[in-house]
Amino acid sequence: MRKRMSCQLLIVLGCVGAVISTSWAQEDVNAPWDAAQHFEPYWDQVYFSASLCNPVERPGRDPNTQRSLSVSGGVRQLDKTGLFGIEIDQRDVVVLDQDGNEIYNSAERYPTPSFLRTFQAADEVRHPVGAGQWSDDIRYSVRMPMDPEQGCPISLARMEWSMAALYADMFGVVEIPFEPNENWIELVDGLEILVETASAEEGKYSYLIQAIYDPSVIDYSTGGSWGWWVDDVLPAALVAKMEMLNAEGKPVRDPNTPGGFAINASSITRSSDGLKINTTRFTGSCESCGDVATIRYTFAFEPYLREARFVLGDIPVPIF
Repeated sequence: MRKRMSCQLLIVLGCVGAVISTSWAQEDVNAPWDAAQHFEPYWDQVYFSASLCNPVERPGRDPNTQRSLSVSGGVRQLDKTGLFGIEIDQRDVVVLDQDGNEIYNSAERYPTPSFLRTFQAADEVRHPVGAGQWSDDIRYSVRMPMDPEQGCPISLARMEWSMAALYADMFGVVEIPFEPNENWIELVDGLEILVETASAEEGKYSYLIQAIYDPSVIDYSTGGSWGWWVDDVLPAALVAKMEMLNAEGKPVRDPNTPGGFAINASSITRSSDGLKINTTRFTGSCESCGDVATIRYTFAFEPYLREARFVLGDIPVPIF
């Protein structure tokens, strides 16, 4: 039998950082929800592309000119309360030209859609927008093949697409020392971990952690992404974030600065008697890696999805 120790779970409501009791009133997930109060889409680039294939060198490819129109942009996060995951793909894309004619419909072009939905941590969508400047806008890109027999649109009267966002009304935080331990630690119901190795030095830290969990109770994904089949029921809890903290309780990796990347990382999961056994090896790089003192797990309880439909209009198209 495994030796086991338990940790104190701090419950946090609404991501405001206040420690409260385990009693809370969850929002009615079936209540009307206005995506416009939480997200604001915009476009920032529209461009054409054209390509030709040499029929001698690539006899299996269409020798005619292939044209496409692409629109890229972002979605501003207006209200981040409870938000911790963003779907990375655009679904059900529909585009109308200046006359209201449908020129692209992803459901028609790809009648067999992917049934796997992948989500990225909302605070991991940061990207550089200038010298020393970062944005946490959600990026998107829509590419539409253009029929060579038809003229290109003058403008796009309407472009719409869907995505989903992961929310939770209650989060829990568990912190454990960044050091090897002999006993299994029960972080939350259905999840135990064993820190086999943990070392930190200037510019680098590494660890080997074993985890045993019940997949019907919790999703143990520490890489900042999650994936479920369309018909899957979300777990009762999941790991929303895993961070390395210094002695002052601050993350050693600043997402707003370069660096802090994985030098080497591997994760293997196998099944045994209805449980999942995960082994993760990780080596990371950061300026203050030598100060790692604590591992912080943030859990989202009773997560749920919000479906957002975005609409943009009057998008100009370049003429050449």
